[in-house]
Amino acid sequence: MVATLRTFHNGFANTGSVSDTNAGQPLSSVSLLLGSGGDRRIWSDAATGRNRYGTLTKPASDEISFSSTTASNVSADGYAAADRALKRLVGTDAVTPIPYDEWFDDVRDGVRRSLAVADAEVILAASGTDAEILALSLVAGLSARPITNIFIAPDETGNGIPLAAAGRHFSDLTALGRAVDNGELLEGLSAGRIEVRTVPIRNETGAQRTREAIDYAVAELAEQELRRGHDVLVHVLDTSKTGLEGVSREAARQLAAAAPGRVRILIDACQLRCPISQLRQDLKDGFLVAVTGSKLAGGPPFSGALLIPAVIADELAQCRNIPAGLAEYTAAQDWPASLRQRTDFGFKSEMNIGLSLRWVAALANLAPYAAVHEMFQAQIKQHFVDAVIARVTDIKGIALHPDDEGAYLASRGIVPLTVLGGSGGFASFDEAQVDQVALRSAAGGPICHIGQAVRIGPRVALRVGASATDIAGVAARMASGQSLQDAFKPIEADLDTVFAKWSGIRRHPGSA
Repeated sequence: MVATLRTFHNGFANTGSVSDTNAGQPLSSVSLLLGSGGDRRIWSDAATGRNRYGTLTKPASDEISFSSTTASNVSADGYAAADRALKRLVGTDAVTPIPYDEWFDDVRDGVRRSLAVADAEVILAASGTDAEILALSLVAGLSARPITNIFIAPDETGNGIPLAAAGRHFSDLTALGRAVDNGELLEGLSAGRIEVRTVPIRNETGAQRTREAIDYAVAELAEQELRRGHDVLVHVLDTSKTGLEGVSREAARQLAAAAPGRVRILIDACQLRCPISQLRQDLKDGFLVAVTGSKLAGGPPFSGALLIPAVIADELAQCRNIPAGLAEYTAAQDWPASLRQRTDFGFKSEMNIGLSLRWVAALANLAPYAAVHEMFQAQIKQHFVDAVIARVTDIKGIALHPDDEGAYLASRGIVPLTVLGGSGGFASFDEAQVDQVALRSAAGGPICHIGQAVRIGPRVALRVGASATDIAGVAARMASGQSLQDAFKPIEADLDTVFAKWSGIRRHPGSA
């Protein structure tokens, strides 16, 4: 089959026959495509080759990364996998191209295999925020009533989530290169159709709320909205930017069981830090699950997916009311044929190659991690958190705040570190972000990446997080006979480098 490729690099189409690409250079470089099919945040700067997160779309073995809570450079294994995948799509002298629909199916199959969710349907989405607008649109297509979207901790999820949760454009340009009006409703959603209610996971001082208090608040809101004649979409925040959970699975199951078809549950597992077995249980429970390959998995930023349980997939196959505006965010080949061919949804784009290549790169990291027994994953995460905390006292003006302590840190492999200002009070967001940017400069030592600043009540934290490649690497060394302590030494050496550079930045602000 000779297919016609329509590749979209942020809105610019390049159309050609797959078989014609052998005559000269490939359709585009892997690096270029890994930075395409996303919004401005992942566009590479012409001078530095870096996007707004400071990361690259080519391997950088000399850089240290503990920034999997935000964004990572593409790994060498991920880049090689993406290169092989692109050659399978466009063909080379040694490789015969395959049909593009088969190629996209292979990417979705890779997500299913790595997560062991064979019964789920997978729709690819450019980011976690795109997955939110996708999930909301699907629920809107299944419901004839107004919808109340209850989401958790707006300060500790994606910046665009509040708008996406309301069914509104969250930028002026979508990942498919479509110019839209920021803040406007998606076509097909009428004013008042979607209402948003939020539930915080911390109080005004930044202290954690109890799980019981969050569950009660969400249940009360859901019951109130059902009495108003609204259907309800409840978010379960599996892992926030600082590692917290919001809404228990037990409460979610009770809410869904109390009003079948009227209360839908979306698990926000975009950090992908819970045990993978939990995601399989979520799908068995009939919950939608949003994941990304660009957080714990360490793939290039902007690789999301919505996992759809069989029971909802059967409903969607008969759905005829999906808002037309969703076509600004999703391409036909993002969807499996089983859903794409059984709905009358009008796609405007055929494919997003950049998104799929980013997933290929992420899966190269995720598959080895998924093969590690969950007990060993937990041990390694605990060791990582202990190693980070042991080094915090070496840096003036950086501390693990008492409100951020707890066993949940080790379960997620994220350590939020509060930044203090020169006067001893809490640093501002901009002051904290100066540290993060200085760490990833070439001055004062190797380029080091940590997670971006996040507001926690009156304070701001920077985050140090373990990635799938960190955990799988330690596990591989243990499998070869090393003790956990010995297997962890390369990670500890990198942590020493990061904290030494960070200490220098704090002693001599502005020197970077």
